[in-house]
Amino acid sequence: MRIGRSGLLVSLLVSCCLLPVLVFAQPADPEPEDGGIWIDLRSPQEFREGHIEGAINIPRGEISHRIGTLVTDLYQPIHLYGSNPGFVGLALNILIELGYQWVVNEGSYEALLARRDRDRG
Repeated sequence: MRIGRSGLLVSLLVSCCLLPVLVFAQPADPEPEDGGIWIDLRSPQEFREGHIEGAINIPRGEISHRIGTLVTDLYQPIHLYGSNPGFVGLALNILIELGYQWVVNEGSYEALLARRDRDRG
């Protein structure tokens, strides 16, 4: 069977609509008003030494096991940050595979602090 141009276009549009939403825009303000949850992927010790206010500490190796008990709404915004950009990216991929639709890679904790300080003054 041969698919014409219009059939191909429709197939592409349907495929795009079924893909999870990834947000790679400018990272959010560390104090968002989107009702999102902030997850700190660093170690408990690093978290105790400082974190974004209201953030929940889920060390990187525990994200797939603990996220379902903390975030049951697959459309709730989730902001991830950590100390290693590669681990933040891996956690983002895990959440997307689990069905979460609005996941933002906010980068490192240090970068978030620097951006907040720059924006404030």
